[in-house]
Amino acid sequence: MEDQLHLFVAETSFYNRIVLGTFLPASLWETWPHFVQTWLRNYIAGTLTYLVSGFLWCFYIYYLKRNVYVPKVFPHHNDEIPSRRAMRLQISVAMKAMPWYTALPTLSEYMVEKGWTKCFSSINDVGWLAYFVNLAAYLIFVEFGIYWMHRELHDIKPLYKYLHATHHIYNKQNTLSPFAGFAAVLLGHLLLLREKSMGGTSKPVFVKEMMLTQGLAFHPLDGILQAMPHVVALFLFRTHFLTHILLLFLEAIWTANIHDCIDGKIWPVMGAAYHTIHHTTYRHNYGHYTVWMDWMFGTLYDPVGSAEKVT
Repeated sequence: MEDQLHLFVAETSFYNRIVLGTFLPASLWETWPHFVQTWLRNYIAGTLTYLVSGFLWCFYIYYLKRNVYVPKVFPHHNDEIPSRRAMRLQISVAMKAMPWYTALPTLSEYMVEKGWTKCFSSINDVGWLAYFVNLAAYLIFVEFGIYWMHRELHDIKPLYKYLHATHHIYNKQNTLSPFAGFAAVLLGHLLLLREKSMGGTSKPVFVKEMMLTQGLAFHPLDGILQAMPHVVALFLFRTHFLTHILLLFLEAIWTANIHDCIDGKIWPVMGAAYHTIHHTTYRHNYGHYTVWMDWMFGTLYDPVGSAEKVT
């Protein structure tokens, strides 16, 4: 057991050296506690994941494939593509929320290093068959857990009022964009302050840009709660440590994907078309990666003919 725990610490130390050693002088971070190093590594990695995936996806849908995607998403696409000002605001707010989001993977790594979970370091420890069986169980549990966490954030009124309502302030299709994935509750306060400073009304262009940034705004605690099934799963299933870390960071990319209004139409994936319906009805399509949980629990609405419930 002690040998296994040493492997986990050695593995996280290796990741720390790769990331921190690339971006910071060793004299700055080598003497810091291991937990702080891990958090800083996750912060840098999370920031890079957010910025790189956001820039690449915006470049792809707004510029490289503009004529393919934008006319289908925005009827007046020349006016409705998120402005640079809006995206700069999204990035600014996301950076304020990032330290809180990266605390969760840091905590999960700490629990793994302490031997409190069922994680293993190498696939050779369990074999490929057991790896894939446990990975499937992990993903099913995460899908189930995020579905019910998301649903309860709607059904339990205090949770919705103080946490999740921020995410649903603006619900028009053209108010969603990839860069808003980590934007936090601060945006709502910015809009209120702006309105007060202008006698209760804001200029239309500013309101429009605030809507663009607020489209998938998350209270930091809301985002952490919805990611918690990833951590709980570590106590239930034999989980490959590196796979767990990668799946947590995949959440950043996936969050941008399901809020960009570009539907890949790959069944049973819970694509952007399904999730956009969630932002307009509030009571359907709570699922994360797939539509299966919504189908099982009667909350699925199909984007094609969405006026009728899929049963």
